[in-house]
Amino acid sequence: MSNVYETIYQKLAAIFIVGGFLFFAFIFLAPRAQAATSTLRGVGWWGDGLQEVYFNCLDDVIGDRLDVNQNLSGSGKYPPPNDLFHFYSAPCTDIVHGVYIDSNGNFSGQAWNATKGLISFDGSQSPPGGYGATESVGTCPNTCNASNNCWSCYNEATQNVYGWARVDSDGTWIRLDSTLIPPVKLQNCNATSIWPGYTIPSGDFAGNATSILGNLSFNCQSEAIGTNPGTDTCSMRNYKVYISNLSIGSLSAPNWPYEEACRSTARGATLKWCKRSGTQRAYEVVVNNVNVLSTSSAVCWSGKKISDFAAQYNLPSPADVTCGSLAYNTNYYWWIRLYDETDTPTGWYQYYGNKPTDTDGDPDNNAYTFTTYKHEFPTPYFIWSPYEILVGTTTYFTATSSQYYTTAAPNTPNYCIGNNCRYLWSVPNDPGAIISSTTNPVTEIIFNLAASTTVNLVVTDTDNYYCSLASTSRINYGLPIWREIKAK
Repeated sequence: MSNVYETIYQKLAAIFIVGGFLFFAFIFLAPRAQAATSTLRGVGWWGDGLQEVYFNCLDDVIGDRLDVNQNLSGSGKYPPPNDLFHFYSAPCTDIVHGVYIDSNGNFSGQAWNATKGLISFDGSQSPPGGYGATESVGTCPNTCNASNNCWSCYNEATQNVYGWARVDSDGTWIRLDSTLIPPVKLQNCNATSIWPGYTIPSGDFAGNATSILGNLSFNCQSEAIGTNPGTDTCSMRNYKVYISNLSIGSLSAPNWPYEEACRSTARGATLKWCKRSGTQRAYEVVVNNVNVLSTSSAVCWSGKKISDFAAQYNLPSPADVTCGSLAYNTNYYWWIRLYDETDTPTGWYQYYGNKPTDTDGDPDNNAYTFTTYKHEFPTPYFIWSPYEILVGTTTYFTATSSQYYTTAAPNTPNYCIGNNCRYLWSVPNDPGAIISSTTNPVTEIIFNLAASTTVNLVVTDTDNYYCSLASTSRINYGLPIWREIKAK
């Protein structure tokens, strides 16, 4: 009997060990969507009185160096009573700080000013405007309120920075989205310049924050915006705040218009991204039909692709075994991460932002997914008679053998008969042509011009999917009739 119990205990122990290993593998080894954090670097300018604001301790100038005249006592670099020589300290030794933007667009961390000290971009105190929907932080794309100690955020769609920062030492509030002067913005990678007339590279900030202590400028180019346009402040002091690490701007999908579905397949998608900052050396894409980031159970895993300039990934991708055609009428999530010049990957960025104006129309009302079409698109065909087309004569055009689909079965099309398809005929480069009926499967056309002329037929199915077929023919003049007449 003891042997039986011993055997049972051994099996239970083995199950426990295996189960524990699987749990460990799932929790710790499976890839997960990380917070794709952007690290801010650089210097802002808080007026002639307070001067530099450092957004990362790596950029700090703590104390002064004797070989710089402005650092000596009496230079006017610091307002009294701080106008004294300060001993130099290496960055990130005495003061360690930094400002960051997480994957939700929310700011965190601290900047530093030699006079005022640390300036926080998140905290537990309620900002002056509160958290109402009509206030500045109410415009944040994700939750930014007291529950997550959020004071400020970045909205990729508008390129605007919203909310507040606060001086730790005296509680002075700094508003980032001022309505009085051009507010703080972050240039993204797929839009026009945030300040027309100024060349702001992607990943750079520009604009001004406001406070009772004066304006805090984020870029020497925009320091004079609204006050003295055109002033070259960068020749006096060259500074900016920017994102230093490799980061991604907006993602988009499926970018699969009707023209592409007609030309190839309705089960395709083009996943696009733009590099907001840093250096890209490679990328990696994961697509899944459930909201789970996994390379082992993904519908598509591209693997690591070496490319400095790639900005899109096409599906189906025959070169990747797991990335064939997608399923019809299916919602898909997707993620991407990039690798920088040191082969260090970013966090995983998840696609977000599907909307009704995208090519799929956002049928599931889920901003995290794109949706494939229900079935293949119609295939229009037409013939005409007589084959030789003459100006001023009637030519008969007939939509024949046109096919359409109603189910996800591309091998079983239906033929357009009666009202199950809609038609639209046009002759775009012969405006004087006379078309007897633009919406019937059979029409008569009298051409007006002797030229290479295109006839276009659009066939629309019962789901309002449509494809067009264009045929170009040379329209000729009729030859004169010659008659032999006997000489008199």
